[in-house]
Order: sequence, then C-alpha cells, then structure tokens
Amino acid sequence: MKQIIISSRTREKKWAVIEHGKPARIELYPPFSETKVGNIYSGTIASIKPSLQAAFVMFDHGPKGYLPLKTIPDLYGPVHQGMRLLVQVIKDEEAAKGPVLTGDIELSGQYMVYFPFTKMVRLSKKIMTNQHKRLKNWAENSLQHGSGILIRTEAGAADESELTSELTALQQQYEKIASLFKQKKGFFLADKPENFDEDVKAALIKIKPDEIITDSSSLSKQLKSFIADAQLEADLTLYLEDEDFFRSFLKEDLNHILTRNTVWLDGGSSIVIDSLEALTVIDVNSSHQTGAKQKRAAVKEINQKAALESLRQMKLRDLHGIVLIDFINMDSKKDQDEVDQLIRDTAKYDHKHIHSAGFTELGLYQLTRKKTKGSYQSLYTIPCPVCAGKGHVLSPESCLLELEKDLLSKRRKIDKADIQLTRDIHQLIKTDPAFIKWIEEDLNIPVNITEIDHIHPYYKIL
Repeated sequence: MKQIIISSRTREKKWAVIEHGKPARIELYPPFSETKVGNIYSGTIASIKPSLQAAFVMFDHGPKGYLPLKTIPDLYGPVHQGMRLLVQVIKDEEAAKGPVLTGDIELSGQYMVYFPFTKMVRLSKKIMTNQHKRLKNWAENSLQHGSGILIRTEAGAADESELTSELTALQQQYEKIASLFKQKKGFFLADKPENFDEDVKAALIKIKPDEIITDSSSLSKQLKSFIADAQLEADLTLYLEDEDFFRSFLKEDLNHILTRNTVWLDGGSSIVIDSLEALTVIDVNSSHQTGAKQKRAAVKEINQKAALESLRQMKLRDLHGIVLIDFINMDSKKDQDEVDQLIRDTAKYDHKHIHSAGFTELGLYQLTRKKTKGSYQSLYTIPCPVCAGKGHVLSPESCLLELEKDLLSKRRKIDKADIQLTRDIHQLIKTDPAFIKWIEEDLNIPVNITEIDHIHPYYKIL
C-alpha cells in the first residue's frame, strides 16, 4: 500500500511517501531556507571566465550565479559583460559556492516540459511504443518556431485537447515573462513556481498512491478537485488531530529518522552512515551474523539488503554528491555483479539521477547522486558547539591531562587552585593521589576541588 501524507498547517510545509508502512521519501520546505531552484530572473553578466567557459551573473541580492556559456541562447547575440538575459536557477547556493544557473529556460507542466529557446521533441522512455508516433506528430505540429518540448510519461493517457491546452498555457507563461523582461530594467525575479503545490501534484501523478492524507482543510478541497481532474483512484483523508501529524504516521521523530548514524536491517545487520563535506560513506556491518565461517549466500543477502536500504536512505535524507558503500567482502565476482545490478535497477526509481560507477579495486562501491538543494543535515542542523561537528569530545583522561597543562601555565599567576570538574574526572584523581601531590609539591599550589554537573567531561579553574 502506498500513502502520501501532506502537511501544510504550520509554516514548514512537508510531504512524505510511505510504502508498506515505511517512509520512502520525505520532502521538506523550511520557511527559513527557501529554495530558488526553478525561479527565473532577469540577470546581468558581471564577468566572463573563458577558462571556465562560464559567466558569473548578478540576478538577486545574493551571491553571483555560475552560468555555463553553452546554455546561453543564440538570440542574445555575442556574450559580453553587462549583458542582460533571463536565467533560471538549477542548483541552490551552498556554503561558499554560489547557485548554478542556466540560460536554457524550461517551464514544467503536468504532461510536458516546455523549452522556449531549444528546438527539440523528446519523449519519456517510459511512454508505450504505440503512443510514440501520435505524441511526436502532435508535438511537431503544435510547437512554435525554435521552441522544444519534453513529453512526460503521463501524456500517454491524455488526449490531444488536454495536451494542447497545457502547451498553450506554458507558451503564454513564457510570453508574460518575456514581456516583463522587456519592460523592466536591472535584475529581478521574473517567475517563481509554487514548488510545494507543483511537487505534490507531480508526486501524486507519478506515484499514484492508494491513500492521500492531509492536515489542511483548504488543501484537502484543492486535492479533491485535482484527484478528479487527474482521474486518480485514491482515497482522500483529512487529519484534524492536534498531535504531530508526521510523527503519528511515521511512528518516529522526523529528526531521528533523517540524522541517525546507524540504521538496522532485518536479521541484525546494519548500515552506518557518515556524511562528510565532500562525500558520504556507508559502512555495512554484519553484526553477529557473519564471521570467518559465514556462508557466501548469507553475505550476498546481507549486502543486497544493505544496498536497498542505502538507496532508500539517500532519498530520505536527500544525500547527494559522491557516495561510497563499504559492503561486506565478496570474493565472488558474480556476487559483486548481482549487487551492482540490483543497485542500478533500483536507482532508476529515484526521482534524482544516480550514476553508478561499480566496485573499486579496494572493494568499495561508488556512485554519485544529483544535487539540487541542501541535504537535511545542512539545512536543519548546525555543528555541535561542544565537539565542533566532529562527533567526539575529550575523554575524562584527556581532560585531566589538559588540566595539568593549564595548571602548569598558570602556576605563577595564582596563589591557590579552586577547580570545578565533573565526577568522571574527579574519580580519576581519587584513584591517582599522585596528581594532587604533584600540584601541591611540584607546583606549590594549594588545591580545592568541587564537583559539578555537565553534559560532557569538563573542568574549570577559578
């Protein structure tokens, strides 16, 4: 059973796909970090970098956008500094990197993607063969000069009047943008898609859920009309309880689902996920199931489970960039090939492109996943102020060594040592009287120790 739960009662809008009782995809729209992906701006080229074959464009009050020169339509003429043009954001800014732009504008609809500047006709590979000729002929006869179209899978079930109506709406949308671009000067926002509404509708059409649940009465009315128009066979439920909507259906805290390092698999094995700045590493642990005598078939089975769960976690957390999976060692090339094929087949169902590069010489599996926005970790979390994001703090033994260094450096500045420290450090001192003796005799400082509570091993010299 497939469910889509949609929450828009609070400022943070979100929706999730639940398959067989487990979350398969979670999409969040935080009000404090709104995506610019899909937005169309009037921009101005600030500089051109021939070595990069790119330009840097001012388009809003944020950092300049990176624009590959090959995406600039010919209609603008020779590219030069100060030139105005329409640009669309395809990747949000992150850390020190500015957003990535394209000059090849695209406008999305339910059945198609319209390209005002690119002459082409392409059809989804999932469209049935007997529909190809009909749809291609319709597109070629309907398109204006120099424009193009990508026909979605959903168009196979639509008649030509529905397709023509949507194409006309997209063409009018572009004409409105182009008119605004001619009338106004400087850089400004020319078009902003309603990402939440559009994403939800696109997901409903693609996933075809058995049940849709929302906590908003106004959204429920909109969805009721949309379900009828799209001819979806889904039950619509309005959830009006005051308790956390997502927690009720996901059975877990959302932050825990999206940040926990260890994810357990059926049978006692697990995967451990470590997201670093440049890549994500997923380690497969066999727990008590495997050992020197573990059978080959069992190792392959654990690795297959780990592969499927790794791909699910990538979707849930929106992990992107380079991903390395350290599977349990498989001596058989055939077993490696089967795991590789499982990953490639499953990756086709991800809503973002995944490129699988297979196993390395060291036995690590490598792949990349397309990035459009920041991951949950980058958007919703900050580095721990205690460990500075390393995930570790000093042990009581290390703190005691640091205390010795501090006392040594301050021995000529203090007459006595009033030390506040946590119980774990105090216990070490009690088991080693030489520490107090060293302070009083070698440093010649009287000492007074007071225990305090703290979330980690800690001391302070007053």
